[in-house]
Amino acid sequence: MENIDFSQTVNQGTVSMMMAGVILVLSVLIVLIIITAKRWKGRVIPMLLGLLAYVVFGFMFSQMFMSVIRLIPSVDQAFTYNSSSYIVIFNIVFAVGLGIARWFATKLMLGKYDREGDVILAGTGIALGDAVVMYGLSLLSFYVYAQAISSSGLEKVIEDMLASGISSENIMTEYTSNLSQLFNSPEILWLLMGLSAVLDIVLNVMLFIMMYGVAKKQVNYMFAYYGMIVQFVSIILFQMYNPFSLVNIIVLFTIKLVVVAGAVFFIKQFVMKEITYSND
Repeated sequence: MENIDFSQTVNQGTVSMMMAGVILVLSVLIVLIIITAKRWKGRVIPMLLGLLAYVVFGFMFSQMFMSVIRLIPSVDQAFTYNSSSYIVIFNIVFAVGLGIARWFATKLMLGKYDREGDVILAGTGIALGDAVVMYGLSLLSFYVYAQAISSSGLEKVIEDMLASGISSENIMTEYTSNLSQLFNSPEILWLLMGLSAVLDIVLNVMLFIMMYGVAKKQVNYMFAYYGMIVQFVSIILFQMYNPFSLVNIIVLFTIKLVVVAGAVFFIKQFVMKEITYSND
């Protein structure tokens, strides 16, 4: 605790970039839903199916799997002393879970919800769940800390944490992994987090379209596995960054942008042309 500089505060630019990222993500989701519903006659049920599939197979599956393997002492010890290994394994499991979620949702849709808009909105449902859980909840915790520190000061925030029963060791861990980012990370990081979430939205929609083609046997089944690999690469790139290095952040975000853009281009050019929809 003695190593913490209690005079630190959160720059207004950091909070502004957080809000800009949130507004961007919300705007993309709202516009995507409205345009799909109007232009391609997408219905709400497929979107709810996509969201449900995400919750069950994306979020719950990955959390339960990681909780189970952490019951193994050697694995739990490895994760404790090497957080990078935990992030890698979690994201592999998470990408597989999302692949299962897409397969599950498409199986429920076939023969009932076969409009192009239905498929896009189902992918949007998965993207919505992903944006809320992987981006929204994480950013919310940062935003709450930022507001509390700006209004009361870091010392008061830590005093409140101690009063609530959090140990000094856990507070130092929280400070090192999260709070220090609010003070020392480049402001653009918070905007790039929002842009990264937008890329994930686009990728989730495109991968769902590809899975729909696989389910209808209009696309080679191997593309379902390729989708999981692309998803893993896309996710892991912007989770292993150094939050205090502007160069590292920009380089990894650029690589993610290239990966997502390449995947979208490939699916649009070589996969979507093979898929047929119902106009009913």
